[in-house]
Amino acid sequence: MEKQGISRFLPYEADYQTLSYCRNWTGKMLWLVAGLSVILPLIPYLGIPVIYNIFNCMYFILIILYYVADMYTETFLYPATARKRRKGFIDNSLGSKFLDKQVKGYYSNDSLEYGPFKMLVNCGENCFFTLNIAKKMIPSVILKNVIAGIGFLIVAYVGIRDNLIAIPILQILLSALFFTEMIHHFNFIAKLSQIYERIQELFRNKVKKDTMLQEAVLIFLDYETTLAYNKAPLSDSVYKAENKRLTEEWEEIKRRYEIL
Repeated sequence: MEKQGISRFLPYEADYQTLSYCRNWTGKMLWLVAGLSVILPLIPYLGIPVIYNIFNCMYFILIILYYVADMYTETFLYPATARKRRKGFIDNSLGSKFLDKQVKGYYSNDSLEYGPFKMLVNCGENCFFTLNIAKKMIPSVILKNVIAGIGFLIVAYVGIRDNLIAIPILQILLSALFFTEMIHHFNFIAKLSQIYERIQELFRNKVKKDTMLQEAVLIFLDYETTLAYNKAPLSDSVYKAENKRLTEEWEEIKRRYEIL
């Protein structure tokens, strides 16, 4: 998270920009597929078979392109980018040099000495920001997924009623995809809340030095596992809108727990 007044430098910034670009295009392809799934059942009523065949070909080509792009983005690109981010986290927390260049301005804990406690605080900062951004996204996630899911189910019902087979099945799968994203988002928030509560407890109880490393590593692994299973990326627009407020709140939290 970029702090106000601090210049941020991330060695993996270009990787995240590429990831964001690919996810943006896969999202657009998904909505194109969704739009064609709504249009296709209506075309036969025009009585022009050629147009139906053209749209039908476009529909299945887009599905294949979406599948390939999504597989590449989430199976290859995202894990590689996330690995660089984890290296940056370890470098900033423990003073290692896994990345060629140093992470600057991403965390607000540079006054802390390298070690397991700084690792715990950095993870707490990550979790705090991610949790609050995910919570802010709830209304938009519900609105998008419920409207899209119900819409596709209605169109699928119309298709089934008109004795079409392939299109209704695909529409049902698309609607399930949207509902699944919403369920995963709520599960994501629940798991992040549990992790953040554990971090707060460690801050309150002044975690002992002989167990600090174990606690920091376990929380880091739990947080990263939760991120890995999240089915939808966090909103950049929400992050930008909430960054200043969350940065101020996090600084207040550190003062409350006497971290700095």
